[in-house]
Amino acid sequence: MSRWRIAAAGLLLLAVACKKAEQPQQAAAPAGPAPGTPEWKIQNAMSAAPAAIASGATVLDWPASDTAHPAQLRAGTNGWTCFPDMPNTPSNDPMCLDQQWMAWAQGYMSHKPPNVTAVGYSYMLMGSSEASNTDPYKMRPDSGQQWIVDGPHLMVVYPRAQAAMLNSLPDTPGGGGPYVMWKGTPYAHVMVPVGGGGAAPGGEMKGM
Repeated sequence: MSRWRIAAAGLLLLAVACKKAEQPQQAAAPAGPAPGTPEWKIQNAMSAAPAAIASGATVLDWPASDTAHPAQLRAGTNGWTCFPDMPNTPSNDPMCLDQQWMAWAQGYMSHKPPNVTAVGYSYMLMGSSEASNTDPYKMRPDSGQQWIVDGPHLMVVYPRAQAAMLNSLPDTPGGGGPYVMWKGTPYAHVMVPVGGGGAAPGGEMKGM
């Protein structure tokens, strides 16, 4: 091999080496909790509310049936309760509830009017999806109908004695403003869209 060919080959190898050296090394993705584990569920549940609330909240798992009790995944100190992603919906929808909303949830799970005695608040900063805006117990949309998908929102519940206050609000989503879900039922509440919401475990749409 002639000297100029040897020199050209050497320059080529040097150029390839320099090119590799210029390319930044991609950092490995940090390992997180395995999906479905208690650690994953706690992290996912905490994504539903502002950190100041979620950090001190009790975290419960969803019960296996309407008559079962939810398992505690973490004890809390501030009176709020967070749940991870609901398994029977297509979206990632954890939630954090105050004590009035927990009373609402107990009524809903037992198919009884909830014993709400004051205004209550619940956060769903990852959004949610519902099968119906009128039937609280519809688990899936009718054939040909789509899931109702809401972005990040705050939910407000009122005592039944103040239910008439909700009559002036629309009962369908749209327009970016508050609306009433399940109006005319004991489980009516106000949905208030809010901005933001970050990535969370299970943030993608789930297969159904």
